[in-house]
Amino acid sequence: MANKKANQWCQVALPDNFMRVSKGTAEIQQFLRQQLPEPMNQQVTVVNLTTELIVIAVADPQISNYLRLYMAEIQQQIQETFNLKQSLKIKTIPNSVLKSDHVLPAAKIPLKVKPETVQALKRGADWIEDEGLKKALQSLASSLKKSS
Repeated sequence: MANKKANQWCQVALPDNFMRVSKGTAEIQQFLRQQLPEPMNQQVTVVNLTTELIVIAVADPQISNYLRLYMAEIQQQIQETFNLKQSLKIKTIPNSVLKSDHVLPAAKIPLKVKPETVQALKRGADWIEDEGLKKALQSLASSLKKSS
């Protein structure tokens, strides 16, 4: 049931033209991979397709400048091949931003806390006058005691 709600929420959140834009960017990406020479075609990523623009991101500034030099020809080929009217925009974006396989870093293994540290926290909490802070420190000490 929770999956159905998440699916419904995602469907509501996506713009109406999401599937069309997604398909269009993939087609243009494939076209560029086939048309551009070998080292360049791996550096080019179609990042957006709007009613006004086709946005292409390139990680290497030299390749980006080279493509800008031939932008009119590339734009014309894309427009004729896909029957589009949009202008072409080429951006230089670092590879780290372009990677689609963003992986969260592995969870850090909690460090072992010495029993003396836990006792020092408890003793320090006893001297605190603010009840909220006192309880928070005591809770921290007890959770650290359990993990060590």
